[in-house]
Amino acid sequence: MRLELVTAEIRPRSDWESVDLGLALVRRDFWRCLTLWWLAMGVPVLVAGWALWDKPLVFLMVFWWCRPAGSRMVLLQLSRRLFGEQPPWAAILRELPQVWRRRFFYRFVWARFSPWLPVTLPVEELEGLRGKAYQLRVGQMVRRGNGAVIWTYFIADVAAAWFGLAIFALVAMLVPEGQDAPWARALEEWDADSPFDIPLLLLRTIAVCVMVAMSLADIFLTGAGFGLYVNTRTWIEGWDVELAFRRLGQRLGKVAGVLMLMICCGLPQVMGAELAAEAGRPPHAVIEQVKSQKEFVVHKVKRRVDKNTRYSTGWQLGGLLVWLFGITAVLLALGFIGWLLWKSRRGWLRLPGAGERPARAASARVVLGMEVTPESLPQDIPGVAWRLWQQGRQHEALGLLYRGTISRVIEFGRVEIHEADTEGDCLRRVVCAGTAAHPDYFRTLTGSWIALAYAGRPPADAAVEGLCRDWPFVERSPA
Repeated sequence: MRLELVTAEIRPRSDWESVDLGLALVRRDFWRCLTLWWLAMGVPVLVAGWALWDKPLVFLMVFWWCRPAGSRMVLLQLSRRLFGEQPPWAAILRELPQVWRRRFFYRFVWARFSPWLPVTLPVEELEGLRGKAYQLRVGQMVRRGNGAVIWTYFIADVAAAWFGLAIFALVAMLVPEGQDAPWARALEEWDADSPFDIPLLLLRTIAVCVMVAMSLADIFLTGAGFGLYVNTRTWIEGWDVELAFRRLGQRLGKVAGVLMLMICCGLPQVMGAELAAEAGRPPHAVIEQVKSQKEFVVHKVKRRVDKNTRYSTGWQLGGLLVWLFGITAVLLALGFIGWLLWKSRRGWLRLPGAGERPARAASARVVLGMEVTPESLPQDIPGVAWRLWQQGRQHEALGLLYRGTISRVIEFGRVEIHEADTEGDCLRRVVCAGTAAHPDYFRTLTGSWIALAYAGRPPADAAVEGLCRDWPFVERSPA
């Protein structure tokens, strides 16, 4: 495994971010993954379809049971592609018998209902572990992302069922007129009093549609599990740190070579000088000089300990432990009581005369790419905006009015507007702030601003004049 050849960004991710990584890997090679999935499932589909064509529900159950074989082929593609290798078709054809034969009883019987299949399958296929080593490794892998893999497994099955019914409805709508006689006859035979007694033609069509939907859901489920597997190994084994050191080593390789060359050139001279200095002294003198250094002096300390002292020391240690335990218990109890008081503070804390304190305004300086600090705005915002509008500078006029309004609702309305908020986010925050932020005026201004900025539809002059005249923060009138 050569991490320097990896084709995705290796870094520690959250659980759902790693699921998104796996889905992106599947989208990159979607058609190849889908082809490999059906290549593994082709033979059993043909055999089971020939034997169970009159029992579509049993056929569909057998198809679902054999699904790990297709998942193994998709995992082969994703794992090789992640490290910059495209598996050749010859290797894929050689792998086909193995996806059915390898650990058949465990994968298709014993662990078939495991909800951790998307994560445990990479451990089994890519690391080749068995027995106790496999169990320990699986325990490490499912410890991180446990909830994400179970939810992904459940969502994939539900999505396959609903998507299969959607494909069935689409097929029913696209049947050419005049060739739908078998369908019409099947629908007439379907008795409403026996809704589960579905005609055979409808059952066959539903089974085929669900199979197609199941294949689409399973390749993405396999990708999500592979993303969780890669993320867990990144957290455990520090793949990102290893890649960082390798990149650092590549950058410092030439410098290291020069340093090693200098050391190799200078070391013989230094060693030669030391050897020349020691050559004139006998060996025993050198040895005695070394042994006389303080590091080789042996220190011995003898102390008598009374038995009663040992027992008293034990009692003192036990008393210290009890004292520490009591202090810890008291601190934990006080912390728990304080936490309960803090959680219920809204129900009992009522300071006389305090009333409702306004929320602390956010310190946003730029919103939607526009400067909203009071220093960047003129004193008479509506007057300047109306003059700009009369000069034909419509975008500047409405933009000045909009960012001036945002500045005032932050300053006077105490609205927490953040720099990453959109127009819709700003409007929701102003509405939640109440009448102090003048939500009706802000809603009208926002609608005019969006129509001009994004749709290129300027409002009427009378509407802009009304916005400047009704400016709620300072009593001004358009000049």
